[in-house]
Amino acid sequence: MKKIICIAAFLFSSIAFANSTSSKAPVSSIILMPWDIKQDINLLSSIKNHGFSHVTFYLNWSDIEDQKNQYQFSHYHKYLDAIVGSGLSLILVLDMGGRSYLDENGKNIPDTSTAPAWIYKDHPDLVMKNFSGDYQWQLDFTDDFIQKKSTEFIEKTVHHFSNRYPGKILGFAVGLQEEHEIKYGQTGYQWRDYKESTQRDFSKKYGIPQPTINYNNNIQLGPQKIEPFLHTHKEYRENRLRDATCLYAKSIQKSGALAMGYFAETFTSHDAIYATGVVEKLTDCIDIAVIDFNFYDGYKLVPDTDVLPTLANYMGSLGYKQIMVGAYAEVWERQKKTHELIPVINSTIAQALSQVNVIGFEVGGLQRQATAGQSATIDKEKLCAISIQPARDNPTPARKKSKIGILGSTTNFYVWHGERSAGRNTHRDALFAAYKILSNQPELDVHIIGEKNLLQDDSIIHSLDAILVPHQAALPQSIKSKLTTYWKNGGALIQDMRLGEFDENGKPTTDWMNDVFGISRLKWKNKGGVFLINGEVFRIKPSRSLYTSYASITPREGYKLLATDILQPDSGIMVRGERTLAFGFMPQLIEDSTKDAWRKLFVREIMSVIPKKTAAVQTK
Repeated sequence: MKKIICIAAFLFSSIAFANSTSSKAPVSSIILMPWDIKQDINLLSSIKNHGFSHVTFYLNWSDIEDQKNQYQFSHYHKYLDAIVGSGLSLILVLDMGGRSYLDENGKNIPDTSTAPAWIYKDHPDLVMKNFSGDYQWQLDFTDDFIQKKSTEFIEKTVHHFSNRYPGKILGFAVGLQEEHEIKYGQTGYQWRDYKESTQRDFSKKYGIPQPTINYNNNIQLGPQKIEPFLHTHKEYRENRLRDATCLYAKSIQKSGALAMGYFAETFTSHDAIYATGVVEKLTDCIDIAVIDFNFYDGYKLVPDTDVLPTLANYMGSLGYKQIMVGAYAEVWERQKKTHELIPVINSTIAQALSQVNVIGFEVGGLQRQATAGQSATIDKEKLCAISIQPARDNPTPARKKSKIGILGSTTNFYVWHGERSAGRNTHRDALFAAYKILSNQPELDVHIIGEKNLLQDDSIIHSLDAILVPHQAALPQSIKSKLTTYWKNGGALIQDMRLGEFDENGKPTTDWMNDVFGISRLKWKNKGGVFLINGEVFRIKPSRSLYTSYASITPREGYKLLATDILQPDSGIMVRGERTLAFGFMPQLIEDSTKDAWRKLFVREIMSVIPKKTAAVQTK
């Protein structure tokens, strides 16, 4: 019976894809390991019959160059021949990041990694260290010798498999560290890289030791410890990641193959540790970008269908032309809850596929956990439950949509490293909730933009009618200047609390761009409040999700107070000017029984401040 249901699900999914407006079927890939194929001779046909077009497979540097300068590829032929022979194509990950080594039976081999053992033995100083001075498995990708040997591995591997499987490989992915994403690794809160050569290089460039940041910054605590070189450190680490990744990408492209890069969820508490902001610096190097999510925030399981579509939108704004989304279940599988996650995976991928630049998806982590240190093969029942039905396209409205950008500042998330105010990351919540609410408005075309878009005056900025800055409490002056210029040039600006109250190093600035937004003074309120808006009474109640209630704003002359504090009539929580709107709170995060009213008001007031299009523009 289960087989019949599985086939029916596949057929329904296939019909949905065939009838979608896309002229090309999306790439659909599943991560397979050698033991998956070895233990189940029927698995590949099941994957093919279930509608998958690709298999993602890892090529370990340690297997291919087990002995220095001796390259052996035949180890992988039996697996890849079987995959291609079953009618599936390939995504090949060049794994040189130091992931724990599992043998062909899925068993973990202690003290062994996917980087060659001879490197660790002969060149122990060429691996990274964390800030405690402990050696890590991740190789130092900035070292000349490591770059030389790793690019040789890439070039020879890409050449060999491209020739063996012509037309069957979508791309080769740079496996830079343990999780294959383009970032630094992490053990606990131990940032990398702090080895001696890195310390010397940083000191030579900037005249100070590399900062050691071993604490969290939570905005609910008020002013934080100022790190004078935090932003310098951010740029230093991102640039090293960028340079190495672009070097590896060129090594892939040298053979005419496409270079792929996996990127971790960004706008999180861990961004500074991982240097995930590098995503804004690689659009010219990576051919296919994969944004992934394992439905886990480092603390708890997160069954959120909005993360991948939101981040895919951001990737498109940055300029990536081909994007895939990755949905992974390994954390849920370890807790034996994957069956609860499958509907979430189906929904989030379907939403992401409706975006123009999203060419496909990848799923992984469906291998059962046999015992500690031992992985089993794919759970076919869970595989069967993966059924992606593309989201229906909304009919195009008769008039042209207004286009709004929502700023996601990597600087902001670096300053608030480890942020868990009220047990969550409020900055992230405000950003994601704003995107979800506004993107559901048929009259709005919404884009998550980054600092890169503003600093480089990207064309997307000139196309926007408005920019919303949602709780980006730490911003460089350069970004504030760009926002001000955007406003002076005719665009609308909206903030929903604490725009750039701190600089890029966490130093208070006492400035919310007050001249632009018409703020004369403000006072923080930690309790609830009652406000009069267009003759209607609204209440803000204390809420953990808000971490603080609101800021009472007194407007400057010429600016209109939209939400008046009943107890203090000269102040309130919304101020409007010429193409500006300032909220003194985060209406998109209110969770009590009044949330619907506040969210409607959030949308209404934003729509009212966006410059109205002329009839000539509307009919284009």
